Amino acid sequence: MFRKAMAFSMQITIFAVNLKQMFMPTHSFKAAYNTGESCINLVLGVYIFTEEGIYIAYCPALDISGYGENEQEAKQSFGEVVRQYLDYCIHEHTLTEDLQKHGWKVESIKQHKFKSPDTVSMMKKNPDFKNLIENKEYSKYMENLSIPSFA
Repeated sequence: MFRKAMAFSMQITIFAVNLKQMFMPTHSFKAAYNTGESCINLVLGVYIFTEEGIYIAYCPALDISGYGENEQEAKQSFGEVVRQYLDYCIHEHTLTEDLQKHGWKVESIKQHKFKSPDTVSMMKKNPDFKNLIENKEYSKYMENLSIPSFA
């Protein structure tokens, strides 16, 4: 799973997304997708861990990851993968459908409000994520994205 994202992240697609990072001391996962007046804000929990000497930044709510030789490179790679993901979904008009396939719940179709799946649900569906939480050392940060509301 992580190796596929590594290959995917090497492609470069430019898409203007506002990224803001903040470390969270807890292991809870919170994410929201809602529409402001001109932007949709997406908040993702991203887990950083190492595998075979490579740093990996993984978001279980979207099942995507980035990687690098250090934590900063992994975060930058993850940002590129998220840009590519959003660019593709917006271009194909599949963002809402894809979020739902990843377990996001629709709170309001009109207002484009979604709630991410909780940690327990993601662990049940994703054995790799469960293994990460239960058996690896990791840190977690929140990734804040703003995308145009027309998406």
